[in-house]
Amino acid sequence: MNGDIAIVGMAGRFPGAADVWQYWSNLAAGRITISSLTRSELLAAGVPADRLDDPAYVPARGMLTDPELFDAAFFGITPREAETTDPQHRLLMQTAWAALESAGLATDAPFGRVGVFAGAGFNYYALHHVFARPGLVDEQGLLSVVLGNEKDHLAAKIAYRLGLGGPAVTVQTACSTSLVAVHLAAQSLRAGDSDVALAGGACVAVPQHSGYLYETKGILSADGACRPFDATADGTVPGNGVALVVLKRAEDARRDGDTVYAVIKGSAVNNDGSLKVGYTAPGIAGQIDVLTRAYAAAGVAPATVGYLEAHGTATEVGDAIELSALAEVFTRGARPCSLGSVKANVGHLDAAAGVAGLIKAALALHFRQIPPLAGLKQARPELLDGSTPFTVDAVARPWQTDGTPRRAGVSAFGLGGTNVHVVLEEGDGPAVPDPTAPPEGRTELVVLSGRTPEAVRAAAEQLGEHLRQRPDLPLADVARTLQSYRRHFPHRLAVAARDLAETVARLRRAPARAAARQPSVVLLFPGQGTEFPGMSRGLYDRYPSFRADLDQGARLLTPILGLDPREALVDEDPHDVLHRTDVTQPVLALHELALGRLLLSWGVRPAALVGHSVGEFAAAALAGELAGDDMLRLVATRGRLMQDAPAGGMLAVLISPPALTPHLAGLDELDVAARNAPDLTVVAGPVAQLDALRERLTGAGVHWRALPARHAFHSRMMADAARRFGIEADRVERRPRTVAVISTVDGALLGKGLSRPAGYWASQLRSPVGYHDAVLTALGLPDPVLVEVGPGSALTGAARQTPQGRPVPGYALQPRATARPDAGDVLAGIGALWTAGVGVDWAALRGDTGSRRVALPGYPFAPTRHWLDVAPPVPDDPAPGSDVSASPAGGKDVPASPAGGGNGLVGELVALWTALLGAPEIGPDTNFFAVGGDSLLLIRMISQVQRRYGVRVPIDTLTADATPRVLAGLVSA
Repeated sequence: MNGDIAIVGMAGRFPGAADVWQYWSNLAAGRITISSLTRSELLAAGVPADRLDDPAYVPARGMLTDPELFDAAFFGITPREAETTDPQHRLLMQTAWAALESAGLATDAPFGRVGVFAGAGFNYYALHHVFARPGLVDEQGLLSVVLGNEKDHLAAKIAYRLGLGGPAVTVQTACSTSLVAVHLAAQSLRAGDSDVALAGGACVAVPQHSGYLYETKGILSADGACRPFDATADGTVPGNGVALVVLKRAEDARRDGDTVYAVIKGSAVNNDGSLKVGYTAPGIAGQIDVLTRAYAAAGVAPATVGYLEAHGTATEVGDAIELSALAEVFTRGARPCSLGSVKANVGHLDAAAGVAGLIKAALALHFRQIPPLAGLKQARPELLDGSTPFTVDAVARPWQTDGTPRRAGVSAFGLGGTNVHVVLEEGDGPAVPDPTAPPEGRTELVVLSGRTPEAVRAAAEQLGEHLRQRPDLPLADVARTLQSYRRHFPHRLAVAARDLAETVARLRRAPARAAARQPSVVLLFPGQGTEFPGMSRGLYDRYPSFRADLDQGARLLTPILGLDPREALVDEDPHDVLHRTDVTQPVLALHELALGRLLLSWGVRPAALVGHSVGEFAAAALAGELAGDDMLRLVATRGRLMQDAPAGGMLAVLISPPALTPHLAGLDELDVAARNAPDLTVVAGPVAQLDALRERLTGAGVHWRALPARHAFHSRMMADAARRFGIEADRVERRPRTVAVISTVDGALLGKGLSRPAGYWASQLRSPVGYHDAVLTALGLPDPVLVEVGPGSALTGAARQTPQGRPVPGYALQPRATARPDAGDVLAGIGALWTAGVGVDWAALRGDTGSRRVALPGYPFAPTRHWLDVAPPVPDDPAPGSDVSASPAGGKDVPASPAGGGNGLVGELVALWTALLGAPEIGPDTNFFAVGGDSLLLIRMISQVQRRYGVRVPIDTLTADATPRVLAGLVSA
């Protein structure tokens, strides 16, 4: 282990930027996103008019958009807990998820040993919104309020809500907090305490719409502009922000194929001690020491650094001391080192300032670009006279190099003297085309999911917009990222498309569905009559395992059939033999077996298999009852015997067998050959009697359709073929099934571990196909999902004609009578299966391709407002009879009895729970834990009930079934 730490993911929200990519765009453009607030905005925010009239008042701040919005349900947090929690905690929690998602770690696998090192600024929300509300602490309990507002619980709450098993450490060193967190996270990785680490911080000072009073020679700027290292600089501007980076040991990141935005070569932290003029003043000796030790730890010379992201507060003393310390440590290199500070763009983000600078430097390395120092008017004299090795850039420029690695340094100096410096080296640059990547224009499967239907629709909209803005993204990379590097939630949609434009169009209209927890997959194998030339082509060309199975089967069948089956399956059937029974049956069985095996290799685990006529042989081979080669030989024999049987025909009639019986009177040579649906019966027999039946049916107004068969399959005319075939079939080794099969002879479920009795296959050839009975058995399985494995959609269509089958998901993998050149229909079918809850092995589905993970929009958190508005002042002398403390929500009246709460005691308890949890959907039978309650809140609720009603409530009894109705019974008892 060489000690290098890779930055593999990042997420954040900044003034003027909803994510790190918009943030970088602003930085590269030199855009200043500090807001100048209007008088009306400030008055509306509650700033007194006399303060606004003060000449020293500066109406400027770096602001976040909608800091009051939070997806509490995503993290299992109740609305009441959310609105009493510091928004710094909330936003950092969402940012933690987004950062892990950006690193490809928010998958269906547990996070594992992920450490959290983070800090936050002063909690203005608790001061102005929480503790200012009379009665709220009493109603919620001091401990509950403390857990949501005290900094001690910031990192640990993230670890708890996300399930992170590494160290959870809250870091507090004022302005250097988030960069110290990065230093500590890197140490944790090197020590082995963490395998992945989150590091960063948050500052959300409220109210946001507020300025500040300028003080001469103070820290804050007189004009609302922050100009670090500018001759005209006179102070900083406060700002809000939240950001985290994801760190890994560099060798682990390379092993896992991560995008490495930059590599942390080394870092150091110290404190000025008393070697400065005052507690809040910077210390030159401490800064020199931390810089020297950081480069010693990194093992690189400061002269090799091309960009330095300074602390740069734009105060006269601060900038002068920082430049002096830098000049002591840095010597002139091949090129001047560019100096910058993100505070010029967004203001001073306090506890988030350090990580904001780190992300800026890492992205500068990643994009090979030196960002400008925003708002620069006139650089300080020492940056112009050549006395230092530094320069400043007013506009962005390419980061040229002489062949040595690009390097950057990042500083953060905390109020109180805790200094930290981090040394970075370039990692991966912008992606370049991969020669092993899948060809353009090939169908890819794009999948999206969300906890709610609204979330998955929002995900589709934001992905579509992202793809419109990034037409350069390879579709295969998009598909890979969403398949394998995102957590899959219950509400899902999937689209198969050949390019980004088609993807965007399909995302707009793709339906979303709720996935079943454990669906029972039933594979349906169609019979003769559904085949078409070239039906294997796309699969054969794209998937090596399918091609190998088809080639092996072709080698076996070619001498038996006197032709190569691939001429019909892969080519365009040049000899026009595909629809000849002795050819159709074995090549169809070969195709279906190869496709079934392909599904299994992709992780599809069927609960049962159903085969229609010859399709039952493919099902038997896939279930392990018949060896693949034995099955193909048997089916070739079966097809030849049926081809040699007497000529006949078949007729599909759109009525049930009982309704058909009167029409068969006197036509004694006709047999029912299949019942495929409640009102779909197939009749087989001599052509003359079929002609007579057609006339009767037409006269009676019954719809019918002549099938293209030239023989009367599954009728008495197959008796001799069945007898001869039975002799051959009984010679083949019968093996125990590894997958259950549903017989189409009688509709019985044939369980695993058994094999079919002697004589079964002869009976199956002669007997009518009981597909309808088999489907009814399949539909009786838990949460069935039907999949047609082969050409056409007749079987799934017939299943939908049954009342039980109409709501059941059913998908045909090759629904069209032409093959898409790249098996796109099959891919679309797999996507549909995934939306129904079927597990897919995405790596196996993609195969060995050169696709890569790319940055895509993250989870669209629900924009739900969780915010306690500033409480109105409490009058000195409340009106007679009023009781301010009686409103447990601190100004929010507890409803007497919410809708569905009922009257009396149950209704009172429903109202109590509603006030405690903030969940409006509570009813008499709502489970306390199902709506986000936890053990601490349960104890708080029981305590309130015991005080109100003067009874003792047995906690263990209530915990077993915690509903208002059960609680009412315990209180009444």
